[in-house]
Amino acid sequence: MSIRNFHVDGRVTEEQLLSRSSGFIKSFVASFRQAAANGNFSFGGIKLQDSDLNRVHGIVTEIDSRRLFYACSEDEVPQYSMRSLYEARNSIREQTKGVWATPSCEVIVQEITHALAEACTEAERLGGESVSMGSENYFPFVNVVTNMRLKVWTLIAILQQKVGSIINPRNMPAEIVLQVGENEL
Repeated sequence: MSIRNFHVDGRVTEEQLLSRSSGFIKSFVASFRQAAANGNFSFGGIKLQDSDLNRVHGIVTEIDSRRLFYACSEDEVPQYSMRSLYEARNSIREQTKGVWATPSCEVIVQEITHALAEACTEAERLGGESVSMGSENYFPFVNVVTNMRLKVWTLIAILQQKVGSIINPRNMPAEIVLQVGENEL
């Protein structure tokens, strides 16, 4: 049996103690959230499962993995942008089916779905997949896609603020995260 050296400093303030333990606490909370999301956490007779976290994570991953939501608009071909937009919208619709345990997450996801549908409608009015890069509708098309991106990333930043680090999209603009954080939405 080995004995560890253990030093106790009675002058440690509460703030110092919390700052030293913040990494552990964050790690513990993240593990707890993951276990609850997967249905692997039970406490006595209570079993926690939060399928909403899995849904939110899936929706954010769907958006974060598509070039449409993070690449510069001016080099995109509208035909491929529209296909990606339709695919994202349909995938997110599938993931949102069913009853949500957290109504506020459901409302935010509904707003994301609405922003995607609105962008589809506006882009289709301009010609949708048939808009070419040299046409007069190209820059209005780019504006539709850009506005849609801003709305979607703002909503995802709000979701992230609500559910925490369980979602951490790599392509989310840092400026949007800062603005959402400053406004305490």
